[in-house]
Amino acid sequence: MALSLNYDMSARDVMHHPEIGRRFEWMKKAGVAHVWLFAYFYGRHESDIEDIYKARKRLLDEGFQTGVISVPVGHPGNSLNPDDDTLELRIKNTWQYRVDRNGNNEYFSACINEEMVKDNILAAKEYAQMGFTRHFFDDDLRLGNWQGPVQGCFCDRCIEKFNKAYNLNCDRALLRRAADQEKGLEDLTEKWIRFNCEKVTGFMRDTRVCGMQSGIMVMHMGDARHGISIPDIKKAVPDCMFRVGEMFFNDETYSKQECREMLKAGVKDHLALIGENTAYSETTVFPAASMSLENFLHRMETEIHLGLRNIFLMSGTWFYSEPYWKLIEKERGRLEELALELDERSEKANA
Repeated sequence: MALSLNYDMSARDVMHHPEIGRRFEWMKKAGVAHVWLFAYFYGRHESDIEDIYKARKRLLDEGFQTGVISVPVGHPGNSLNPDDDTLELRIKNTWQYRVDRNGNNEYFSACINEEMVKDNILAAKEYAQMGFTRHFFDDDLRLGNWQGPVQGCFCDRCIEKFNKAYNLNCDRALLRRAADQEKGLEDLTEKWIRFNCEKVTGFMRDTRVCGMQSGIMVMHMGDARHGISIPDIKKAVPDCMFRVGEMFFNDETYSKQECREMLKAGVKDHLALIGENTAYSETTVFPAASMSLENFLHRMETEIHLGLRNIFLMSGTWFYSEPYWKLIEKERGRLEELALELDERSEKANA
């Protein structure tokens, strides 16, 4: 399979950035075929809805294929662009914040409840009506942060629903013990994990729109502890797309061998579960220009060696600077040959 290069950007930039023509040229020369527009962020359209509609048409006129990316439940802080204090990071004021095991709000992250799912369904339908046929949900679609014990949303409403679903009478204190996997509470722990996985899986199932393929960007090392069950999502959304490899986006982290090994382990674990479904890399540089060209190229090569052929170039809300695009343009042929060689070698091994 040939490499497919993807990039994401704001419809505002597509329609109004003074240097968008030059940016398009960089992307085309680098071989980018798919451009994904920022869509529904925290309960609001990231750009004016008319701009999203017009941006899709402009991208098609430029020869790009299009999709949309939503950040459906909020995001843990300004990890999109710390230099941009104009970004709206609060969730919609009619939504409810996710609550941690101690009863505190997880700010910039929503509880996955009926109201926020309903709003995301309506947004997905709007994008489908515009003609978009692919919709990715960013990796905030989870019920816990990286590492740690079993997590979830511990708000009163979720606890009430959990008790009703399993005919129990648990309070937050008992569920916290179960989440810590306390001995003797194994059955309760399993039920709590299942309850939270169904929230994320249910979101993916309920937001499917006729004619539009959905995808989830899986958190680094994300698993059932965080409400992410890839097997369950595949059953609910058989053609689901998955993005993997979220983590280590700058020289400070990616230069460390242990981080590189952790990245590879995470991607391998997720790909083993994803199987034949379409998988994308997360070839992110963040913060702006914080990864050297050498490490950037090494990361792409690593992702190709791991079996990824859809390379998703990402960078928060800032745009890759020219040196990155020039590097991709220069190395694209060699990377294509590497992918082809690896695929042929794999076919022979499996013959």
